[in-house]
Amino acid sequence: MPPFTLPSPASAERSRLMPVDVLRRQALERLYERREVVENLIRSLEDYERARTARRPACVDISSRRKCSSSFAQ
Repeated sequence: MPPFTLPSPASAERSRLMPVDVLRRQALERLYERREVVENLIRSLEDYERARTARRPACVDISSRRKCSSSFAQ
């Protein structure tokens, strides 16, 4: 059985392999891109919720019960 050897640096097989640090850097770049997308989505949802809450008319106390518009009652 021949001993296991790595391809020589000059071989075609070795030249097709990407260095581990390049693969890790690319994976890290993808993670940062996804993180940015998630942060933007969260920020947009928070802005939407703030705007929705600001549009909601305040309930008015009438006698002993609160009266709210039916479209905004929750």
